[in-house]
Amino acid sequence: MADERRPPQGFDRLVRELGAVYRRRSLTRKRSLTRARRLPLPRRHLRDEALPIFACVEDPLDLGTPDRTAKPGQHALPVVLALLSDHLKPAGESAPQRQVPHAVVPLEDKSPADGPDAALKAVSFDDLGELVKLLDRATVGLNVSLAGGYDFARYDLVRWLMQASFPDTKPRRRTQLRRALYRRALGGGSGGEDQAADGLLAKLQDQLPSWLRVLSLWLIPAFFWLRHSGRVPVLGGPYRWLRGQSYVPRGDDGFFDLGLRLTADHWDEQDPEWLAGLLVGAFLEDLRSGFRPAVWFGRYRATHPILMVGPISRTNGGYLLVRMVAAVRNDTQRFDPLLLVTAGRKVPPLAGEPESSPNESLAEWRARQHRESLRRRIGAWLLIFSIGSPRVSRRPRRTAPPAVQPELPDRLENVPGPLLRKPQGRWPVLALVLMLIAGSYLGFGVLQDRRHCGGGELKWQVYESATATVTKVDGDCVGVTDGTNALLFPSQSFAPVRAKILEQNKRAAELSQAQPERPVATLVFMASADDRSLDAGVFTAEREQLAGLAVAQAVQLNKPEQRYEPILRVLIANAGPRFKHAARVAEQIGRLAAGDPTIVAVVGMTESRRSTQEMIQRLAAAGLPTVAATLTADSMVDVSRMYLQVSPQNRREAAVAGAYVRKLLATGKDPFGRPLERRATVYKSDDPNDTYSQNLAKDVQLELTAAGVPVVLTSYSPSGGELDANRAGRDACDRRGIVFFAGRGQVDFESFLGGVQDRCRANAPYILAGDDVTKWAADRSVSARNRSVAFQYLALSLAPDLLAAAPPESSDFYARLADLFPYETTDRGRSLDGHAALSYDAAYSVVLAVSYLRRDSIAVNGGTVWSALQSITDAAGAQRAYQGVTGRIDYGGSVLRRVPVNKPVAVVTFQNGRPVPAATVVCGARAGSPAWCPVDAAPPG
Repeated sequence: MADERRPPQGFDRLVRELGAVYRRRSLTRKRSLTRARRLPLPRRHLRDEALPIFACVEDPLDLGTPDRTAKPGQHALPVVLALLSDHLKPAGESAPQRQVPHAVVPLEDKSPADGPDAALKAVSFDDLGELVKLLDRATVGLNVSLAGGYDFARYDLVRWLMQASFPDTKPRRRTQLRRALYRRALGGGSGGEDQAADGLLAKLQDQLPSWLRVLSLWLIPAFFWLRHSGRVPVLGGPYRWLRGQSYVPRGDDGFFDLGLRLTADHWDEQDPEWLAGLLVGAFLEDLRSGFRPAVWFGRYRATHPILMVGPISRTNGGYLLVRMVAAVRNDTQRFDPLLLVTAGRKVPPLAGEPESSPNESLAEWRARQHRESLRRRIGAWLLIFSIGSPRVSRRPRRTAPPAVQPELPDRLENVPGPLLRKPQGRWPVLALVLMLIAGSYLGFGVLQDRRHCGGGELKWQVYESATATVTKVDGDCVGVTDGTNALLFPSQSFAPVRAKILEQNKRAAELSQAQPERPVATLVFMASADDRSLDAGVFTAEREQLAGLAVAQAVQLNKPEQRYEPILRVLIANAGPRFKHAARVAEQIGRLAAGDPTIVAVVGMTESRRSTQEMIQRLAAAGLPTVAATLTADSMVDVSRMYLQVSPQNRREAAVAGAYVRKLLATGKDPFGRPLERRATVYKSDDPNDTYSQNLAKDVQLELTAAGVPVVLTSYSPSGGELDANRAGRDACDRRGIVFFAGRGQVDFESFLGGVQDRCRANAPYILAGDDVTKWAADRSVSARNRSVAFQYLALSLAPDLLAAAPPESSDFYARLADLFPYETTDRGRSLDGHAALSYDAAYSVVLAVSYLRRDSIAVNGGTVWSALQSITDAAGAQRAYQGVTGRIDYGGSVLRRVPVNKPVAVVTFQNGRPVPAATVVCGARAGSPAWCPVDAAPPG
């Protein structure tokens, strides 16, 4: 047996060099680096490198027979290859899974006796025939599972073409080739048309339903025609490779013309060297295709395919194999995984003697390989091993030293390779990919939730009607929603109003489908709240305004079907504290209005600031009018002609304050019976962007000065400067006479009162405050804590609690408000600011404008609604003014006036932690108002 023989000289070097390259280079590198405990090398050092052809030269060649020869016509296997094959089986036949994949191809010993060739000889068809027989056996051997299980689709295609015969004329032959390829793909015969019935297609078609039979007759042949043409990447597979190879020209017709030239009728017309290159090229390409770096489907190979061939010679195809493998590698300069090991008497392919330095190392071979391969030298790929059998003397001398037995390396063993690169690795990789996708989805959901004002919870929803337009900007939740996003105003006190708006919006959508003749008018409620505040009182003013809007929406939803009665839909918008993000939200609303023509106006707005003016201008540029509910600054009407308001201006508020102070000075006492000196101090914000505070303070100063009252203007800093609101309250204790507070109600006025309480609680000055203080008074839980400092404030609207006898329009409105929101009936839930009523009047003004347009058969949009709003008047007999909850709404019949005429302003008394209804004074139109109340000048024209 081969494994009982002593290894020949040089065999240890062969095994050692083969052991250095038989694994994938990436696996070999990883192993060596682990042992050396070095840092990993760059990725380029882990790529597979070119492999040498191991050429074993032994003369005389040991074929395992006593006379070292083989019988003619029989295949013989050199002992060196048999020993090497055994060395690749570390556990013999008992553990085949440990065997290094390899195939052994013994050849017939046809070594000629003549000397070496001076140059490469031309390849003959006899040589080609021997090469074909060798490659056929090699592919069969490497296809075995233990040898690597490689598939040879390209080589089999070339061999099939070389065996096929189509003797008819060329057009007919081309059709026959297509059909033969089709039958071959379906598992049928490979011959002419008479074999079609034996193919799988003919057997299946008889059992298919008619529609599938049509499919098989047209679509399936079309698919295979595209595949066989080799024109489509990926789909073409081996056909595309054969069409693009460079050994045999394909001609003008592509693959089919090339295929015909390779058939049995014509391949002998080609250059045999070209055909040899084509066969070997297909063989190497199939090996390359099966040696992928990672395999999810199929088989992963951690070791190079080892092919042992011998004894090789010039006439049995062995030399030609070596020659063509080297030539193909020189031509393509591409890596292929073949480890070819040959054994012969001479050095292929010229049958030369071994080189003078036969012990060239692998590193030395690599040093010259690239350089010589570029020069297309065959020897560039040869790594020569001089093999010699150890000589054993029959009568060894007693003094002769014992023969030195070469020390063999350990037997080579198959390696499993990394799990992630094998088919089994697809599951952890797939799990990892799914985890990454799921993690990305969850992370994106959390980011989306944060981006859309959430607290970082998972956001599963993919689509929301308007929620996606709500975004976190600089920590503020701003944007627009139809009520679906509960995070725009997270206060619990705001939740019932938002939920009611969402409910009524859904009902409005249903009603619009049921009553298509009624127009749909969408109003955008604009607020300026700080959603980061956890204090429910921060949202009280916004809640009350939106509640008033909900009442107007409910009124329209409950009206009988009339073509001129609009159905209201409400969107909720927030521009951040102090309208910090007004420009962004205004642009956003403009984009929504461009896509939704039912958006006709913007209502709400609680603060007169420069950012508010910028918003109004941007909304006007988008064609949307603004109907403000509580804005009072005189300059607001000059911002845009598309701006209107239902509240009076600061100049009327100041006029009422001035007239009321005259009345008090005439008595010499304030409303609480304390002496009142003829002097005044007006406290205002030092924020130049707070248009309301600056303007009201100036108007009050002018009115009091006209009344003969000396006025001192004092500015405090809302941001906490040297004189903040609390210190301003302390300062007011030294200011006898009238103290007018023209600042903001929330936070600032509470801090101002705190300063008064800290310093002069028992002897507080007379305090009269502007209308913004109603926001503070609206929060009962906060305002009820002030029981020591009595004061008065101006109000633009009055809840029934603030009047001894409420008018019928006010009673009706607040009854509807209580029906929609039961919390309004509680002592702490009922708001005193009247903002709900003001918001209702603003919304109902738009409703009337839309109704007038429909009655006049005019299209409803932002521009026409703005024009119709100005027609709300009784001037010139129009009879279009109406009695609102907060007073009569009449714009005077002039396009220059966008403020109601003689809009009521009330003076409310706050004492012992609650308002005093009997002391409330209302100044409106001349009729029904005290004689001292001022009236507006007649509108021009």
